[in-house]
Amino acid sequence: MVNKLIALLAVVGVLISGILIHTETSKAAEMNFSVSAVIPENQIDKSKTYFELRMKPGQVQELEVLLTNGLAHPVTVETNANTAVTNDNGIVDYSNKAPKFDNTLKTPFSKIAEMPDEITIPANGSRTVKVKVTMPRDSFDGFILGGLHFSEKDNGDKTESGEGVQIKNKYAYVIGVILSENDVAVNPDMKMNRIKPDQVNYRNVLKVNLQNVKPMILQNLDVDAQVYKEGDDEALYKAKQSALRMAPNSNFDFGISWNNQAFKPGKYRLKMVATSGDQTWKWDERFEIKADAAASFNDKAVGLEKDYTMWYVAGGVLLGLLVLGLVFWLGRRTRNKDEE
Repeated sequence: MVNKLIALLAVVGVLISGILIHTETSKAAEMNFSVSAVIPENQIDKSKTYFELRMKPGQVQELEVLLTNGLAHPVTVETNANTAVTNDNGIVDYSNKAPKFDNTLKTPFSKIAEMPDEITIPANGSRTVKVKVTMPRDSFDGFILGGLHFSEKDNGDKTESGEGVQIKNKYAYVIGVILSENDVAVNPDMKMNRIKPDQVNYRNVLKVNLQNVKPMILQNLDVDAQVYKEGDDEALYKAKQSALRMAPNSNFDFGISWNNQAFKPGKYRLKMVATSGDQTWKWDERFEIKADAAASFNDKAVGLEKDYTMWYVAGGVLLGLLVLGLVFWLGRRTRNKDEE
């Protein structure tokens, strides 16, 4: 099930501007309803099944989504207009209802889109959901990216997280919305914000926060990272990921596994290269793992491989002392016999 979920979430990432998707997390799932976008006249490409709209500053537009229920009983659907963010898998994510917005994001989609919290589709019938979108008054270059999220109303067997949607025996749909005002090209730019020890599923990981500071989608992002002990030339830990994507004005924590090793206090050096198309960003940063942070994470970590180096050293010293003691004792014994 985990592999299926990861694969389906990857599909979401491939949809750079939010194509219609559904997420299935159970073999027993049956489609209780379907959704389809009613494509308006200002759609840039009318062959798309998601909204890709050219709008004007201050423009107000009502989008329509048709929900259809093929069952013999009504189905209640929860609806949300979500801002696209980037999750820690390096995937554009439309499922998070209340994400922490990046500090460079001026206009979250969720702040300019209004839609009902839920809607009930009658048995063997259809309902149209209307979404009011109000563009910011100030003109901008680039994109506003979001998703209209539809899921069967929670009856106690659904959970959601920032990494995606988990619905037992249900489906969730997202119709992407990408808004722009012009064709002005926006040059991509990335920043590295912080480096810190952390954990994922109680396993030690170094997290490196990468930030897309421009209102554009970063596609085909490749990241290559190495961690060194300060002063050493041999990498202790490495991480490499390809084909990542980042939502406009978003950030995520790129994880470098500590390979089930304990965090050791000290000073380190991170070398990282990120590439997207013909753009390349390079960082060479020093950081420190504090003793208290290392101890705290190590105490909670699972699957740590024990480091027996100090025991080997202590054992070697003890063995050496025993050998010296034995030599000394044998020497005294020999002298005593000679004196007799």
